[in-house]
Amino acid sequence: MPSRPADWPDLNPDQRAAVTASMDPQLVVAGPGTGKTRVLVCRAAHLIEHEAVTPSRLVLVTFTRRAAQQLTSRLAALVGPEAQHVRAGTIHHFCYKTLRAHSAPAGVPDDFIVVDDTVTDAFWQRWYEAHERWCEANDLHSYRQVKTHVSRIKLGIDTVSGRLTEGLRAYGEMLGDRGALDFDDLLVKTRDLLRSHPDVRADLVDETRAVLVDEFQDTDPVQFDIIRRLGEAGAHLYCVADDDQSVYRFRGARPANLRRYIDRFDCSAERGTRHVLTTNYRSNRSIYAVAEAVLDADERLKQRGDIRTSNAGTQPVQLVACDDPEAERTHVLRQLRDWLDDGAERSDLAVLTRWNRRLAALERACLRAGLACETSQSEALLDTPPAQKLHALLRVVDARRRGRPLDAPMTELLSHLLPDDTMARLRDFGERSMPDATLWTAFQTVVSNEQARRSAGLDSATDRLDQTYATITNLLQNTQEDGLTIGAFTRTALRQLGDPLQLLRRYADTLTDPASRPSVRQAGTVLDEWRRAQARDARAGDPPRLLLHHRTPQITRLWRQLVRRALDLETDPPAPLPEMQEALFARPADEGIPPLGADDVVLTNDLEALLRWAERTGAFSGSTDTPQILLLAPDGALPSGQKTLLGVDPENVHVVDPESTFHSPSVRLVKLLQMTSGPSAPEPLFPEYVMVDLEATSTDPRHCRVAEIGALKVRDGTVVDRFSELVQLPEDLTADERETLRTVCGLDPASDFDEARPEAAVWADFCAFVDGAPLVAHNGQRYDFRVLRRLANTHEADAHWATTYDLLPAAHELFPDLRRYDAAHLRETLLDDDADTAHRALADCEDQQRILARMQEERARRRRRLAHEPLLPLLVAALTYESPAPEALSDDAQVFLQVGHTWALRDASPAGDDLRSLLPRALPDRLRQHALYTLIDEEALLTASAGLQPGLARRLAALFAPYADRPLRSKALADLLAHLALWGEETTPQGEDVITLSTYHSAKGLEFERVVCMDVHDNAFPPYFARDPKERRESRRLLYVGMTRAERHLVLTYPKRERGYDRRPTAFLDAAPDELLQVTDAAP
Repeated sequence: MPSRPADWPDLNPDQRAAVTASMDPQLVVAGPGTGKTRVLVCRAAHLIEHEAVTPSRLVLVTFTRRAAQQLTSRLAALVGPEAQHVRAGTIHHFCYKTLRAHSAPAGVPDDFIVVDDTVTDAFWQRWYEAHERWCEANDLHSYRQVKTHVSRIKLGIDTVSGRLTEGLRAYGEMLGDRGALDFDDLLVKTRDLLRSHPDVRADLVDETRAVLVDEFQDTDPVQFDIIRRLGEAGAHLYCVADDDQSVYRFRGARPANLRRYIDRFDCSAERGTRHVLTTNYRSNRSIYAVAEAVLDADERLKQRGDIRTSNAGTQPVQLVACDDPEAERTHVLRQLRDWLDDGAERSDLAVLTRWNRRLAALERACLRAGLACETSQSEALLDTPPAQKLHALLRVVDARRRGRPLDAPMTELLSHLLPDDTMARLRDFGERSMPDATLWTAFQTVVSNEQARRSAGLDSATDRLDQTYATITNLLQNTQEDGLTIGAFTRTALRQLGDPLQLLRRYADTLTDPASRPSVRQAGTVLDEWRRAQARDARAGDPPRLLLHHRTPQITRLWRQLVRRALDLETDPPAPLPEMQEALFARPADEGIPPLGADDVVLTNDLEALLRWAERTGAFSGSTDTPQILLLAPDGALPSGQKTLLGVDPENVHVVDPESTFHSPSVRLVKLLQMTSGPSAPEPLFPEYVMVDLEATSTDPRHCRVAEIGALKVRDGTVVDRFSELVQLPEDLTADERETLRTVCGLDPASDFDEARPEAAVWADFCAFVDGAPLVAHNGQRYDFRVLRRLANTHEADAHWATTYDLLPAAHELFPDLRRYDAAHLRETLLDDDADTAHRALADCEDQQRILARMQEERARRRRRLAHEPLLPLLVAALTYESPAPEALSDDAQVFLQVGHTWALRDASPAGDDLRSLLPRALPDRLRQHALYTLIDEEALLTASAGLQPGLARRLAALFAPYADRPLRSKALADLLAHLALWGEETTPQGEDVITLSTYHSAKGLEFERVVCMDVHDNAFPPYFARDPKERRESRRLLYVGMTRAERHLVLTYPKRERGYDRRPTAFLDAAPDELLQVTDAAP
């Protein structure tokens, strides 16, 4: 037996035997807490170091991407950087890579994509709605049940019949049009490839010397077949499983695969190819004994009593009867609070429920009680509206890149951008009036044609239709930009798609713009100059310093972290937090306190206390030039006794907010940082662009005759040139066209066009004027740009601009409450200009440029007002030390308090680690005991929990991070879509200092010191729909999985009455030892 390296983790005899087993096919039976991850990691290291398995020929198959990352991270600690070459991922990921490498023999497109649940759900939901009566008659009561049934058909578990045969055919055509595979296709195509192509199988085994499989009990028949064929072809198989934790039968998982594996590869203890890990290191004896008693003794690979626990604790498991579901939630909250008061960390606590619907009510109760929590539902990042819209848009972009039909992805995108009733009317119009056209074509027709819009019954939706069309075409035009990366495009798209990514956005119109306060604007200039000098001089080794001062050292430390993170001074990993002191440098000084000079800046709320500190430390004594002092207090008068000022120049003291608008030094600091980080002035839309407007004979862009072209060339926000030309009119103008020119355009066809030039000549001059610059227009995507493209196809002059930008989506985004968004209404509302003007092209361009300038001003204001939302928990913490009277807080401060508390409840702030180190207790608890909590609107907390989650922007950025720097128009986009489909959101950051609320299924693989299992009654275990013994046995296993998440404390609860029915404790607990299960009623 090879010796074990000293740096390997300790292994007990069972684990060691499993790790060092032979290269025959192996099976490791590992119950909860028995060290299966340790065994898997050490087995992989053993194969690399003692069996000469090259890391790139080692495959680790895990149930989730997160598990694969954990395994490779732990493997790297044993074998070093070689671990990065191990092929770790889910079985779907393995199949995806296999089909990519062997697309031709597999019979799949070489550029295939993987569609996720968003696409498949949409298809089967529409199919279910069209065949609901047939589905109900065949015991399929939702589209999800239809989808699951289809999956089981594709995996060979169920058979197809009736109308579903036609549904499967249409589904296959939809996937074929997209050049796509679904998750089941990945498995079936790989299985068929291995079965039908021995040469491919041999090549794959040559690349794959060993396959290690985690959670083998959760494999379905097709997955088993893939793994079996690899083993039969010569790959070493090493499978880790626990039949007691097989809980995914509804997905097709078959615990019987364990028996099939044992029989096929003759795994036995006698041959040294079947191992049982017999020591549980997680749960104490009473928890495990009660949990194991839940299981059916028949058909188990382990027998009751085989597993020993290293923790011999016998504190009884509690079974608590509650009057009803509300009383059950109340008891759970009381239990959580007791555990926290007992010194438990939030991250050590979990509550499990049987149903997703119960999670929502529990989450609301926790938030109302001030308990920071996170639910398994909140992890569904790809189900949030911004992610859904962006995901659909990326599928459209990728389909265009690959030359695939756009109808299906465009329809999906429209379904995310338009209300349901609008989509229904649009579909009806398409089916009635344009049966052979795609929905996208029907949509374009309704947008551009008033008669079609009226026929579709969408007259009242004109603004929404125009906005949606402009948004889509703006973004698709943007994809043509050279060098555009995926990250840059997604950032632009998230902004233009219009979904709020910040909680502060709902208060955007009421928050004070820091630039509106001259003192904040002036102080922001000082701080911005310091930041620029600091970045510039850091390379020379002598950057200016920034000192934070407050008489309360706890506030000084909070200010320091707030400034470091807001000004991007924080390092990675973060610098150690300093000890509590009255004054701290934003960047620590090398030794002591160096004298401060003219380039340095000090932030304080008490000038007199600062000067006394400076006198004690000599901080102002080394130079005749004293630092700039930003005083975060309304009283800027210098104290008496000028000799004590140590030469401080009063001109260098800048009082921030002398009007006391914000009532708090810490709030003033946040407003100052918003001013420093946000744009100080409106930023140009493009460095150079052309604002364009057309006057024509009708509003139909397909057939109108252009009468006038007006344009402005704008450089760095300033108009530098103008273009205005009338176009010679054709002789066959109709009476209606002449009337339109007179009444709408203010042009008389009889007299105004005497000097007009031919259209081709005007077009050539216009193209030369534009000279490739981006074109900008209001409602341009619906009208102006379509007319210009028509002219470009008609005339020889080269229209070589690549970018067009419609102002309409930005107007909706920045001013969502306007009644109308036509140019005249925008001019009247935004510019307060209702004067009648001639409706001429150049005059309209001038108006549009003024409107754009107003919009850019508003965008800059919003960026300042909304800056640094993720850091607001630091402000909330500082306010608890400042302890202002609640009634004294400004409106801005109250908003910051509410939003900061919401972030803290989710532990979503990047400053979460700072707060855990700086505060003696968790921020939500601290605030709840403070008088300021009276200002918290608990109903708003509940609204936030049901909609926009704090940290959404950061999680979305993390979701796309692996591909952010890759070119948008490249295969990297297809790789990103596969990444999102296969495992995307598992890699996004989550809260750490939170109580976990989860369903039993979602909790699998997790462990906590203390756990509450809810719904432990006879209608949930087994559930009312469990119809056969196999379903009941799986229900036993599910309860066992939930109970074995607990390490030291386990509480089981149930309502005695629910929905008008009496409930009893589940009969699964009947076999539990009486001395280890304490049955009580909940306290009233």
